[in-house]
Amino acid sequence: MELVLYDVRPDSSTYGKVSKIVLSEDQPKIVSVPSNVWHADHNIGDTEVLVVNFPTIQYDHSAPDKIRLPLDTPLIPYDFGPDAKGW
Repeated sequence: MELVLYDVRPDSSTYGKVSKIVLSEDQPKIVSVPSNVWHADHNIGDTEVLVVNFPTIQYDHSAPDKIRLPLDTPLIPYDFGPDAKGW
């Protein structure tokens, strides 16, 4: 699985940078994504991938803390390729 992060936090040392993390069955990782960092993942392998999410607070349907963008958004300078599917 490829996890792509884009930092939009103005006071961050990684502001405006794209980071890519590759996870696999042979190299599993625990990744903590900071608040206000856009992120998307997609399977780059040929088998199913399992992602486990551990939120720090319970999801509030009346005040969502999640915004989804399409993968081809111009707001994030990364190209997932022509076959990528998702938001």
